[in-house]
Amino acid sequence: MKLVTSGLGCGHTFTNAYGLPMRDPLSEFIYFHHEMILIRESPEKVMFFCEIPPPEGGQTPLVPSFRVTERMLEEFPEAVEEFEAKGLKYTFTTLSKNDTSSIRGKGWEDIFGTPDKAEAERRAKALGMDMEWLPGGAVKTIFVPRSLTQVFDGRKGRRMWFNTVVGMHGKETSSAMLADGTEIPETFVKRCEQIIEEESIQFKWEKGDVLFLDNMALLHGRRQSLPPRKVLVAICK
Repeated sequence: MKLVTSGLGCGHTFTNAYGLPMRDPLSEFIYFHHEMILIRESPEKVMFFCEIPPPEGGQTPLVPSFRVTERMLEEFPEAVEEFEAKGLKYTFTTLSKNDTSSIRGKGWEDIFGTPDKAEAERRAKALGMDMEWLPGGAVKTIFVPRSLTQVFDGRKGRRMWFNTVVGMHGKETSSAMLADGTEIPETFVKRCEQIIEEESIQFKWEKGDVLFLDNMALLHGRRQSLPPRKVLVAICK
């Protein structure tokens, strides 16, 4: 068993929750992210426990977020500061019911825990989202403005790459752009994707492993794997 820690200090109350759909196919890569980054108060700690390690693949890649900022500033200094000043806008479209065949298939009724549109809007607003209802029962959630980078207390003043531009830009059900509606250049997004991959290290799971992450400082994801794989997740402030 390995016990790996990064930024411990949470209390004794753990909340079982997931920043991504719970029924995500193991054949799909969960892209690098800070857990629940789109809501107003993201959890500070993420904890993993490996109950069943995969027979092949399924590693959890980790990336120091400040390193992405440093390298993007080296290559795109003017763009980074411009995007930071303008802020970001994300959109994400979901159906009413869950689509279990897709990694992004969680329906809005499940996401907000209610089939009532008015209540869903109230809960969305509390999380810092706007909603636009679409034909057929789908909804577009809108997150604006959001920052490109952030500096958090207790992390040596490092500027974290605290966004999900690569993960949401130009996707079938999501988008990432500047808050004023300006498109983010494809060259910027692609190079950022390359840098994140280059900076990643791979955590290979063994049965009984426990991994503690500082969600403010580390991006994480999940590589594709063969079944079975069961890694339990909990989050806390």
